[in-house]
Amino acid sequence: MIYLDWAASAPPDVRAVDVARDVSLELYANPSSVHAAGRRAEQRLEEARAQLAAVLGVGPGEVVFTSGGTESNTSLLLSLLDRHRLGGAERQKMRIVTTQIEHASIYEEARLLQGHGITCELVRPRADGTVDPEAVARAVDPQTVLVSVMLVNNETGAVQDVGAVARAVREASRGGRRVIVHTDAVQALGKIPFSLREMDVDAASFSGHKIGAPRGIGALYLRDGVSPGFLGVGGGQEKGRRAGTENLAGICAMAAAAEMRQQALEQNLREASSKAARLIEGIRALPGAWTVPVTRDAQDAARWSPWIVSAVFPPLPAEVVVRTAEENGFCISTGAACSSKKKDRTRVPESMGLPPETARCAVRISLGPSTTMDQVDAFVAFLSRCLPPLLEMARGRR
Repeated sequence: MIYLDWAASAPPDVRAVDVARDVSLELYANPSSVHAAGRRAEQRLEEARAQLAAVLGVGPGEVVFTSGGTESNTSLLLSLLDRHRLGGAERQKMRIVTTQIEHASIYEEARLLQGHGITCELVRPRADGTVDPEAVARAVDPQTVLVSVMLVNNETGAVQDVGAVARAVREASRGGRRVIVHTDAVQALGKIPFSLREMDVDAASFSGHKIGAPRGIGALYLRDGVSPGFLGVGGGQEKGRRAGTENLAGICAMAAAAEMRQQALEQNLREASSKAARLIEGIRALPGAWTVPVTRDAQDAARWSPWIVSAVFPPLPAEVVVRTAEENGFCISTGAACSSKKKDRTRVPESMGLPPETARCAVRISLGPSTTMDQVDAFVAFLSRCLPPLLEMARGRR
């Protein structure tokens, strides 16, 4: 089986798993305990925090460990419901600005908050899947408290100019309350170069299992001075920002995986760009098949993450392509794993202007550092061998 669904979850990095195993066996005490074993666990926790902070280019105190990217996203949005910080009347005036192409943990959480009186404005992307920073800024008004724009789209690989978004939002909100600018950077960590400081964001979300760490660990960057009122209280861990005993083994594994990915980032990115270009060439060689968006430049790694390629083979439904791929030894997906079984899984391509019947044909092929060119070539050969007969039947030519 050739695994081409890295955007959903990366195969575990043996080195990160070794770190998790060693920490589990040696530092099993609770980092909050005051005895010697607890203090050793706490020391290792802070070492891992500093390690991940160094990769992100931020201060250790700005890193909060969570259970994953989804919790990082939802905890920030749910913090807006803090009744102690904002009374009921004031809360009715609160507003969130995000986009129609966000991960479900932002998109659906924002819609949920509307039921609690918090207005949500959803900015539509351009046809190429990118968001106009000025369109985001135009959606900002005096009641806006948070803006969230994903750095790398998890379905199309489109890279958003989050720095330009932040600048536009700062300008639009000048003279009023400071707007928290957040980015979901789950598909960016260890895959493309970025700087949280240069983007000037206040918050960012990350996930460990996208880079080879175990599932169930993530992180939230919170710029110094940004103190949303988190609702998850109980034990005071993470300086009161995330209750619950820290997953020390997962934390150490994630920090190690992030550091290793960062060290190899430039070489991995070059190799991924070549593989993505080969994949896109193979897709476009099939009559009637195209990438999403059709205008994607296979050579432009600044605007498109080479780790993710979205394609359609109309009129074949995505499920048919995925099942046929599996029968021939390949794992790909119908889109984001979190939405693959939902009725609204075509939200992202439809928001880019694709007709619903075409959007239902969208599949995602995602690569990783250990994906070889031979594997990409094998997948391209599968496409050219197996899909044309299916396409002919679906188009009524047989």
